[in-house]
Amino acid sequence: MRSNDIVALARAACAQAQVRATRIDPIRLRDNAMLRTDTATIIRVHQRGELATAVRELRAADWLRSHHVRAPEPLVPDPVVVAGRPVTFWEDLGSGGPADAAETGAMLARLHTLRVPNHLGLPRFTLPDFTERIDQCLTDNTEKAWLRRYAADLATRWNALEWPSPWCVIHGDPSPANTMAAATGGHVVDLERCCIGPPQWDQATVAFQSDTLSDPPDRWERFANAYGSDVTDWKGYPVIRDIRSFELCLFALRHAAVSDHARRQADYRLGCLRGQRGQRPWGWTAP
Repeated sequence: MRSNDIVALARAACAQAQVRATRIDPIRLRDNAMLRTDTATIIRVHQRGELATAVRELRAADWLRSHHVRAPEPLVPDPVVVAGRPVTFWEDLGSGGPADAAETGAMLARLHTLRVPNHLGLPRFTLPDFTERIDQCLTDNTEKAWLRRYAADLATRWNALEWPSPWCVIHGDPSPANTMAAATGGHVVDLERCCIGPPQWDQATVAFQSDTLSDPPDRWERFANAYGSDVTDWKGYPVIRDIRSFELCLFALRHAAVSDHARRQADYRLGCLRGQRGQRPWGWTAP
């Protein structure tokens, strides 16, 4: 949807939820859109068919906050649905950038020790079926065939993993963009992928930011020290690293028509996965 359409949808959702908003500004429009009002409210516009996920995200935030893991406060208890898209409302934590790496490590270490709550109905983590995302990639059929073979190889490697610890509640995507520095301390945000899964997934998601995406190495060191272990010492780490890299490559290929930069970035990421652009770390940037 265009920016004006998303803003109009968000304004209709505010009216339905009785949330005051004179001004609404887009923050992010791809996939799950995010907007900010002039009344300290963040609006998330979810994809069609994601009502259950939106509800689960709200409940997960309340549960995390009740167990002293900082997450944004839901301002409306249930999603509203406008034009088939669920919309949720959250406290505005400001624009402080990502949470400190050590704070993120401590928060995830705390999260991973909590007893799995039955009342949240959290799904069990499964490796995504990448078929639809590959079909949506803006590339030729030869490249899509390679992507399908690569996805099948990742699935084989994933299924062969032996987990070194029990599964627990995980965030699912604790990248720097999904944490937030605030006056009250670092928060985890964007909880739609919260589920029951291997804690190594969360740890590896942070680690690959440094060894694949050129985040400063000391960021990972601060995280690992605060968390209490280093997932890169585990032999299964490269599997998760490669899955996360594949997800980001597919994202870029799906959005390659946005600009010339996006097209170059999509082609560059694919070239990296195909072994044509040297070794990690790669200089991937937002498309």
